[in-house]
Amino acid sequence: EIHFINTGNSDAILIIKDNKAALIDGGDNDDEDLVSSYIKKQNISELEYVFATHPHADHIGGLDRVAKEIKINNLYVSNGEVETKSYRDFISVAASKGLYPSVPLLGSKFDLSGSTFEVLSVANTEDPNNNSIVLLYTNGNDKILLMGDAEKEIEQNLNVGDVDLLKVGHHGSYSSSSKSFIDKINPEYAVILVGEDNKYGHPHKETMDTLKEKGIEIHRSDECGDIVFISTGNGLEINCKEGSYNVGNNSKYSTIDNTVKIESNISSIQDESINNSNNNSNKNINIENNNSEVVYWTESGKKYHSDASCSGMKSPISGTIKESKRTPCSKCY
Repeated sequence: EIHFINTGNSDAILIIKDNKAALIDGGDNDDEDLVSSYIKKQNISELEYVFATHPHADHIGGLDRVAKEIKINNLYVSNGEVETKSYRDFISVAASKGLYPSVPLLGSKFDLSGSTFEVLSVANTEDPNNNSIVLLYTNGNDKILLMGDAEKEIEQNLNVGDVDLLKVGHHGSYSSSSKSFIDKINPEYAVILVGEDNKYGHPHKETMDTLKEKGIEIHRSDECGDIVFISTGNGLEINCKEGSYNVGNNSKYSTIDNTVKIESNISSIQDESINNSNNNSNKNINIENNNSEVVYWTESGKKYHSDASCSGMKSPISGTIKESKRTPCSKCY
């Protein structure tokens, strides 16, 4: 059983095989009761593995409660330095239980009652999203790819073929799920964990257009609630009706041809077309701010942020969007 727990615009995935269980992420801070209760309702009192794909609160916020109430045998976390309260709370509780996290090795495999988790990516970059632990779960002939919030830069380096089910990266953000990647893995099903009317506008039009063009069957938590797949070892069965290709309602991003436009009540932002000069379709989005909105970034980082504490930044630099000469963080914007 693959349970995609409905925690809104956050991730919490419970996989059960023959009464053995693994948890991939634990929702946001205010989801801790929901996630812990959901696990217990499945008669699970012990988790063989917990994978915290990366330290953003919408993936690890509820794990401190899980660690308090449910026995965890093995705890794995991503690369990168982190100094957020959510992450400290989680690690503190884990340590109080005598549990110390480690970063899994690339290519390592973990057995769950005859099924396996294989680690496809454990990058170490400036961007916590791209440091996500990417997992391929295999049960018999069934293959499920769990992307965390990994973006296009990671997708292009993954050594993976056809899969049956894709947990779409980064809640359906345009920053993930490139057309070339979707063509490569060719999933039959795609799950999008997304909150109804979320402030990020997830899922974005670019992602939904790619999935629609491929005719991939969509299941999304904002339309279905909890999503449960049954893996028979020779095919997947699903408990909810097929979802829509609708895009997020409150997106700050709207696509016009090949241009991404960012709409803000604070400042007027002039959109510039994406530079497609190279053959590998890397998109350089230059955004000019006509006002003086203050944002934050690091010298080596590629994104600017509206919140100086986002992504555990150390020694952030402040200035206008124009001065940053960077593209927006998809978590802040």
